[in-house]
Amino acid sequence: MTPPRVVRIHPSTLHRELQGEGVLLQLDTGEYFGLDDVAERMWTLMALHGDLAVVEARLLDEFDVDRETLSRDLRGLVDELIKRQLVQAGDDSPPATI
Repeated sequence: MTPPRVVRIHPSTLHRELQGEGVLLQLDTGEYFGLDDVAERMWTLMALHGDLAVVEARLLDEFDVDRETLSRDLRGLVDELIKRQLVQAGDDSPPATI
């Protein structure tokens, strides 16, 4: 399966930041998902841009990490968020404003 290039926040997902960490709630399932500070930044950039290439480029500028490690970590987070119905693979249209 081809990884998505663009993701969209699922309409039934709520996000809150608590003491520097993020908490996601999938309203349809009632499931919570925690984000550490790095995953919180990934989430914020996904919500703003949707385009994972843009997200990766911004993260490479912000964090001292090699591209391979960052790509693997971002892909892992995206896969988990899709599996838990917190984000959806999207088309290439601009993301909705949050």
